[in-house]
Amino acid sequence: MKYYNKNIAALIIVICIICIFIGLFTPKLKIETISSKYTVQSSKHFPVMPSPFFKGGFKGEKISVIKLEGIINDSTNSSFFKDSTSSNSVLDLIIKATKDQSVKAIVIRINSPGGTVAASQELYKAVINARKKKPVVITMGDIAASGGYYISSAANAIFANPGTLTGSIGVITSYLNFYDLLNKIGVKGVVIKSGNYKDIGNPTRPMTPEERKILQALLDDTYDQFLSDVAKGRNIPKTTIAKIAQGLIYTGKQAKKIGLVDYLGDYNQAIKHAQKLAKERFPYLARKYGKAELPIEETWKSGSILDVFVGAIESHINPSIIDNKLLKNYSYSKYQPLWLLE
Repeated sequence: MKYYNKNIAALIIVICIICIFIGLFTPKLKIETISSKYTVQSSKHFPVMPSPFFKGGFKGEKISVIKLEGIINDSTNSSFFKDSTSSNSVLDLIIKATKDQSVKAIVIRINSPGGTVAASQELYKAVINARKKKPVVITMGDIAASGGYYISSAANAIFANPGTLTGSIGVITSYLNFYDLLNKIGVKGVVIKSGNYKDIGNPTRPMTPEERKILQALLDDTYDQFLSDVAKGRNIPKTTIAKIAQGLIYTGKQAKKIGLVDYLGDYNQAIKHAQKLAKERFPYLARKYGKAELPIEETWKSGSILDVFVGAIESHINPSIIDNKLLKNYSYSKYQPLWLLE
């Protein structure tokens, strides 16, 4: 019985290896045929070119489209399926697209309520650096607030839908204090520390006025950095930004009126604008392509080992089914109420 089980296990391993080799050596045309189904309806007006799993893919001029979803932070994804829309992955993709001479413009689709300060600043700086070499266009989805707007402000142009939630330029920190409750039930918190402020924010004792001043100064400094970067990115006086900031949330329509976004438009309109900016920045593209559009590369649709298995076993399976069922379990939507830079 054990010998039989070993044979079954060995057979499964052999089949898996064969599937990988079939996928690796499948003609390029067939891979592209499978990938052609892996597109979103909103980009149907443009030649969509999903990023290939294999090296040596499309080398011509293109526009790279990057998607940022969810909370912005510095944590890495521990899932078996790499999330190419997480802030860490997006930072790498922006840096890579900036260095890639074949990429003539970058479009970033943002669906994020915000996140941590440092991670937002890193992405902001990456967009600023990219903008020096090629046009960068932001297209906002349901929400691009706080840290999401921080990053957006660095681009050449910002597109928002009329109902997009954006703005929330501000910084907040909070915690629950259990001192009164613990005092009622006779529980005391014991802390041994080496510095007077090492346990600042300790929930088992009242916050002192001096500690509140320290934390307020910390947030004020971070807020000032936020205002300065937005003013620089948007080329708007800092005093003007300060008046319309104050942590306020705006719809896309409202944000357009006060200058926080440039255009009211959807994903396709943002892509079209990026095409225009690319041809203006690199005049030879206008001569080469004329009215034709540059291909776009939607980086979040790059192939994975799973795609190789699917392509090798059954070429007519639509990878979007796998994408919807397996790869997008970690939706930003459960964090929608968080419009704050934490």
